[in-house]
Amino acid sequence: MIKVLLVDDSAIIRKSIKSSLDKQPEIQVIGECKDGKEVIPFLQHLKPDVILMGNCMPILNGIETTKLVKDQFPEIKVIGFSCDDDIITKEAFFKNGAVDFLSKYETDNGTLVLKINSCCSVVKG
Repeated sequence: MIKVLLVDDSAIIRKSIKSSLDKQPEIQVIGECKDGKEVIPFLQHLKPDVILMGNCMPILNGIETTKLVKDQFPEIKVIGFSCDDDIITKEAFFKNGAVDFLSKYETDNGTLVLKINSCCSVVKG
């Protein structure tokens, strides 16, 4: 079972992704955070295998949060997930420890599930 944390400031996006992932028997959404500021306290209680990390959030954005997560919990895989899919945003996610990046505009459910499974196959091997 792959445990996933959803991090995005949009409740409708979190709920939509959760609904889609809940149909996958190998994936369990263990929580949601609406801002990067909520992530580290969450991780002190529950540890996901993967974080699907939005970028444009108030207080603490996804790139900054990815760095904090990777510094404190290097075993957790982060997939950047943003409508800002320019090269600067992608490179910033990767530079701060993300294992992959998905565009909110171009990612369908099948691709999302494939990417989650792919990044964890390296971990769980």
